[in-house]
Amino acid sequence: MLHMNSSLRAGRQGSIATIAAMLLLGAAAAPARAQTASSPQQLNSNSVGHANWALADRFNPTTLKPVMYSSAVEPRWLGKSDSLWYNWRDHTGSHFYLAVPATKTKRPLFDQVKLAAALTEIGHRAFDAQDLPFKTLNFTKNHKSIRFSVDSVRYDWNLASESLRSLGHMDPDSIPHDEEREENVRGGRGGGGGGAPDFRAYSPDSTAFAFARNHNLFLVEVATKDTTQITTDGVKDYSFGFQDTTGIQLLDENLQKAARKRAKELRVRANVVWSPDSRAFAVIRTDSRKVKSLYLVNDLAEPRPTLMSYKYAMPGEVNVPQQELYVYRRGTKGLTPVNVSKWKDQRLMDVHWRVGSEKLRLVRRDRLQRDLELIEVDLASKSVTPLISESIKRAVTESQPVRYVKRGGDMIWWSERSGWGQYYLYSPDGHLKRALTSGPWHADKIAEVDTVRGVVWINGEGREKGENPYLQHLYRVNGDGTGFVLLDAGNYNHDETLSPTKRYSVDNYSRVDYVPKSVIRDATGAVVMQLESMDISPLIQRGWKSPETFAVKAADGTTDVYGNMWKPFDFDSTKTYPIIAHVYPGPQTESVNNSFRGDAGEQQLAQLGFIVIQIGNRGGSPIRSVAYHRYGYGNLRDYALADKKAGIEQLAALHHWIDLKRVGIYGHSGGGFLTGAAMMQPPYNDFFKVGVAESGNHDNNIYNQNWSEENQGGKLEKKGADSAGTSTAGRRRNATPMSESDTTTADDSLKYVIHVPTNIELAKNLKGNLLLETGTMDNNVHPGNTIRLVNALIRANKRFDFMVLPGKPHGYGDMVPYTNRLMMEYFTRHLLGDQDQEGAVYEHNQ
Repeated sequence: MLHMNSSLRAGRQGSIATIAAMLLLGAAAAPARAQTASSPQQLNSNSVGHANWALADRFNPTTLKPVMYSSAVEPRWLGKSDSLWYNWRDHTGSHFYLAVPATKTKRPLFDQVKLAAALTEIGHRAFDAQDLPFKTLNFTKNHKSIRFSVDSVRYDWNLASESLRSLGHMDPDSIPHDEEREENVRGGRGGGGGGAPDFRAYSPDSTAFAFARNHNLFLVEVATKDTTQITTDGVKDYSFGFQDTTGIQLLDENLQKAARKRAKELRVRANVVWSPDSRAFAVIRTDSRKVKSLYLVNDLAEPRPTLMSYKYAMPGEVNVPQQELYVYRRGTKGLTPVNVSKWKDQRLMDVHWRVGSEKLRLVRRDRLQRDLELIEVDLASKSVTPLISESIKRAVTESQPVRYVKRGGDMIWWSERSGWGQYYLYSPDGHLKRALTSGPWHADKIAEVDTVRGVVWINGEGREKGENPYLQHLYRVNGDGTGFVLLDAGNYNHDETLSPTKRYSVDNYSRVDYVPKSVIRDATGAVVMQLESMDISPLIQRGWKSPETFAVKAADGTTDVYGNMWKPFDFDSTKTYPIIAHVYPGPQTESVNNSFRGDAGEQQLAQLGFIVIQIGNRGGSPIRSVAYHRYGYGNLRDYALADKKAGIEQLAALHHWIDLKRVGIYGHSGGGFLTGAAMMQPPYNDFFKVGVAESGNHDNNIYNQNWSEENQGGKLEKKGADSAGTSTAGRRRNATPMSESDTTTADDSLKYVIHVPTNIELAKNLKGNLLLETGTMDNNVHPGNTIRLVNALIRANKRFDFMVLPGKPHGYGDMVPYTNRLMMEYFTRHLLGDQDQEGAVYEHNQ
């Protein structure tokens, strides 16, 4: 039996029973810890030693939620025009506005008082004009009325007569034929109320649509309403689409049976790509039938716990998902397979048609993601022509979808071949013409392409001198590489949405230390209209101050890394404070905010009496150079720690009020993994004194195959080869890098070799105080990652703390307030030496 550690007892009697019910601990007594954080008597007289719970509660994200008002304008364009409407909320309520850039005018979209009165009368219940029961709406195609839904009833408000009528009950996912679909809204569907995407994948001419049901593929001819079942061999894990039943594991047995029956009957959207002439479509089918399963037990299911299984390939396994490409031509029976095999276990992406339906294009990439090709398939002759190839060593070939300057014309291809992500212009047959962008900055994504005028809009970071390299800007360039221009000057993080005509854009800009503002710019980038500024008056009234930004050097002494710092709002420079780092090592992102967040969790934690930071590291953000981004390739455990430590030490050298003897670290997922490594890997286990690791992938050998192989790398070798010479990272001297081989999927004599260094291997080195957490239903980072570390720590006779979250997946949902509070208490107890947890989560047990 594992006993509760006495160091976790709250300062008042009566709290033990509740915490012990969920908190499993790896030791019986705190004195057994040889390395413990500063106790009250060890603190200097000017050290902060008591948590300010009242101030922290004042800035609780849950408490702040009602007053976190609109921070960005989400434009809904009226048809193909430059006019737009949007909804904005501030301390006076929620407002709908119409903006017309051509005349530089902004006014209420409608009279909210009149509409509320009409809705109250027709709906037979009271509505507030400043808090209408809808946030999204559609215009009718003639722009004479707006439509919205309240409690599944659809209403029509005539803008001219200011009259309201009910259209009756309506499926929230359906939009009447006389309403516009607001396709330009960021994040998916427009203002029709959201919901799931339409199951119908329409052909470009709208004469047919495809859909999937119970794993099989179907086609409907709109004119005749004839439905053709294209496939009959669809099954689970070899499917064209189905209603996912994973979530029903949380239901009781009777509800599960009913849900599964409904799922078989539901139509879902198939991942088909139609040809421009509407004569054919392509589709990728993934075969996961041989992939091994993982299992989770839902202990909360009624009336008895249930077993959940799901397919999950792990690094180096023989059986991983296999992708197949097919083409369907209208008027024929069944699918035609398209053979594009080159590499063992290859992946297919960016399937598209350039013109017509005779030739298909796509990108194929090898399993270890070091080699890729853009190819063209002549469907009649079945010939495959490579057009563009990319290859890299000790990194991964990143890619983006191909875009075309004009339909059927030159291609825009993204590549990191120069060491930076940039765009290149290719002829239709794959010959390089010129670089479209260049230089030591990151061209991030194509925002828009005008295929008539041949103009391209590009988002990018790191080009503007004197700015944080993570701040995003919008640029425009002609398709021939001329006329490159910045469209949103200003030292901020810009998020722009272009109007349908491309003559205007809505620019939402901010920084972590700058309140969000929204403006309209014209085609030259000049501001033509001021729209909104976020209302932060409730934050100011509470005593809010913006966080500070900083830049320090990485452990190499030359590379700049960037971060944010939160101080207590009652900060006293004559005192010394513990410092806590909120971390995520990358490589797909860095845990450093670039835009404003008035309710940041780091902000609340700081109010207890801490300096809380976010700080980058080499091997983190992909929006810097390849050398920076892939610094940790082949060492998917330790690469971020040196930069974190070096950065904190530099901050302490600059600020006398940072106490380097009291350093904490915490994070979720990859951040949880890094936290565990920091507490166990010498010399960092002497530097970091307290860690909280949530759902960490502590053993990446049982994390997902694609991510681990992409970021750790691996080898491809002949089966039965001598395995002698395995290094610490699992590399073999006789193995052949996949990028140096050109094997087909038919070569079964090859196998993948990979071993990712784990936190389990470091268990014997644990120092300080470590709290581990995991959800029991985590099908992303399986709880086995944490359980294996727990097992290793027990066997190493180490003392630690462990929290199990029943029924929770990778995100903790409604248990987040609990786990956040637990983390705060853990740091106050072990970094401040504060045993009096007044205001803590257990107080209601008194």
